[in-house]
Amino acid sequence: MIRAEAIARILRWRDVLVGAAATGLGLWWALTAFGVLRWVGVAVALGGGAVLLEAARRLRRPRGGGGAGIVSVTERQITYLSGHGGGAVSLDGLRRVSVLRDGGAPRWRLFDGDGHGLDIPADAENAEAIFDALIALPGLAEPDAVAALTEARSGETVVWEAGAKRLG
Repeated sequence: MIRAEAIARILRWRDVLVGAAATGLGLWWALTAFGVLRWVGVAVALGGGAVLLEAARRLRRPRGGGGAGIVSVTERQITYLSGHGGGAVSLDGLRRVSVLRDGGAPRWRLFDGDGHGLDIPADAENAEAIFDALIALPGLAEPDAVAALTEARSGETVVWEAGAKRLG
């Protein structure tokens, strides 16, 4: 019998393992096969590399779970439901995204055009889906968002603002 912690760790790394296996198989075919299989190997290696790159990015993101509430992302809308309230923000109406650390667990702060804010604990169930939704915002730097959530500094860190120009 495999312990639950071991299964959870294996499942967290499964995309990396699949990407690495596909890349390895594709490289093997590309380097040792002849004819069409060589080109199939190149395509499999490139696809595996893309899966591996995205899986490595996802590993760096903090994982949700265990916190208060549930996050749902549907049709460009982020919805947060909890026993203490909640709300929804459309990505089209989003004006500012920040991370607030005030001694407890970090919280996402999403502000719409009217100035209404929605605070979402970063450890809420399915909170990692917020990353997938926010990637669509022009100019959002994922490494900055990951750093704001994982570094131990206090205060509010603005991750993205509508209309803000980014250098680099």
